[in-house]
Amino acid sequence: GFCTLLFPMVATSYVKVGRLVRIIRGPREDRIGVITDIIDANRVLVQNPTDEKMWKHVQNLKNISPIKFSVSIPKNASTKVISAALAEKKPLEKFAKTKLAGALSAKAALANSTDFERYQLRVAKRSRAHWARKIFAAKDEKTPVSYVASKLKKLTKPHEKFAAKNLKTRQERIKKHFTARKAAKKTTKK
Repeated sequence: GFCTLLFPMVATSYVKVGRLVRIIRGPREDRIGVITDIIDANRVLVQNPTDEKMWKHVQNLKNISPIKFSVSIPKNASTKVISAALAEKKPLEKFAKTKLAGALSAKAALANSTDFERYQLRVAKRSRAHWARKIFAAKDEKTPVSYVASKLKKLTKPHEKFAAKNLKTRQERIKKHFTARKAAKKTTKK
């Protein structure tokens, strides 16, 4: 009751029949499948009828990463039943909208890019960073936002308050000192 409201459970994507999983390593790396059956404590049957490389096969639990989406299917369901469940609930389209799917597609795009495309990406990132720093520095100069600028403003505010007063008294002391020195030199010359 009370504790679950304050501290939500950490893992909710448990391994179960119908859970969508991502393959971590191997020839089917970063492909999405559906758990159709749990063989034992270490292995599961995985399949995805919409992906031609994800036919029904055995995967080790160390090689899969469960995703929060799932479909309700019976144990060891046929391809037809899995296809119908995927078409009804559309978990693959929901997954395609997640950050993880975006990161995986970006990783694939980078892996398939040419040397020149990677160069263009590097130049674009450098340019974006340069302009971001320049714009932020200009805004930070007007109204301090960054930690350093705000601390500097806090430290210089009291200093500015007394700086003018201290500067005047210091200048007066220096003038007195030099006039006294001049007077002492004149008296020693005579």
